[in-house]
Amino acid sequence: MLKAEKKTKLTSASAKCSKKMRKAQCIFLFLIIHCALLILNCLPCCAMSVSGIPSWLEPAVKRSLNAIWTEIPREPGIDREGTLALVASRLFAGYDVKIESKRDGPAVFFIAAEKKIITPEIKINIPELRGLALNWFESDTQGISRDIFELVEKLPPEAFTWADEALRERVGLIINECLPGWEFSQQIYISESSTVINLNFRPSSKMILAVQPSLYSHTIPVMFRTDLQAKLIPALSPLIGVPVKWAARHKDDIEKFAQAFLEDRHTVENLKADVNIKFLPDTVSNLEARVDSHDFLFQLWVAAYAGLRERYPELGAFFGFRPDIWLRPEIYAETIFALDNFGLTFRLGTQIELVENFWIGIENQWPENEYFFRFQYSPLRVRRPYALWRYSPGLATHEAAIGYRIDEHMSLEIYYNNSGDDKWGLRGMWNL
Repeated sequence: MLKAEKKTKLTSASAKCSKKMRKAQCIFLFLIIHCALLILNCLPCCAMSVSGIPSWLEPAVKRSLNAIWTEIPREPGIDREGTLALVASRLFAGYDVKIESKRDGPAVFFIAAEKKIITPEIKINIPELRGLALNWFESDTQGISRDIFELVEKLPPEAFTWADEALRERVGLIINECLPGWEFSQQIYISESSTVINLNFRPSSKMILAVQPSLYSHTIPVMFRTDLQAKLIPALSPLIGVPVKWAARHKDDIEKFAQAFLEDRHTVENLKADVNIKFLPDTVSNLEARVDSHDFLFQLWVAAYAGLRERYPELGAFFGFRPDIWLRPEIYAETIFALDNFGLTFRLGTQIELVENFWIGIENQWPENEYFFRFQYSPLRVRRPYALWRYSPGLATHEAAIGYRIDEHMSLEIYYNNSGDDKWGLRGMWNL
């Protein structure tokens, strides 16, 4: 009796275990089938091959043929390859289409229809440009016609009716490389005797609207710098309306053009000044020019005082010479003409540029015939602060100024001089 009960329990436990194993096997089998279906769905429907057309057309043609192939029913009574050949020959005019059945998918062969071969003509219509911009455009487009011709020389004329969009994409890659920033439109004219591809160009929305030249110099007086800047504006006017990206591509050409233009001016040529140009392309482009002579410096200025009863307006002239020797010292002469009593102050001195824009030196002043130590910080750019300090041990005189250059002409200073009753005041400088 006990043995029978034990046997019954063992049989029951074995049955339960068997059921669990079968259940686990079913779940495992279900997972395998599910994963297999997912993998099959991710695989392409067929490995279709295409030949007989230009390589740049193959991706677009394959997409269309694959879409057609998947729509043809898989039924015994339907010739899928024949249907595909018929539809493809109607869809892709200019070619006869043949299909061969392969294990991996159909092989599609395009055969150009036997008609008179018409050599396509590519016309590049140059936009309204002038000066240096016109020269760049003509130079940049020299190889475009050849490259496009190589794309379409073996294309039947009828094929342009369906290949125009793919051709436009391919032409866009060529143009973006040669003419960045330019947009284009493509027009194809087909007749029995000719095929013409017209390309028209227009600048993108981000174009140059203005060019602002800025000229900095220790050598050339402000009146001459202003004149040079005014002459640069019309010289750079051909850049107005061209794409910013295209101007950036020709940045070196623009800088060389501006440099040659300035070097050809008499003011720069006579002073034998070096010209350094930096062009910053943008909607409002900046062209920064630094013009400095290796040898000569010349400046003119007018000063007026406020808050100092014993100081009157002055007219000053500064002339410097830099010999090509160690440390390149600057030997200078400065004349100051008082406009109240027509008194004349003359200074002769030398200074060196210890670090960029920071000068130290010594000078002698007449009629006092006393020497001064001179320290000066003078950046070239406008809208920058500057400073000057002069000290004479013999006269026990300190003269100092901390100023701000408002623009190319105007500067305003806090002025200090301990030689009179009023030591502090304001000085306005007008650079000529």
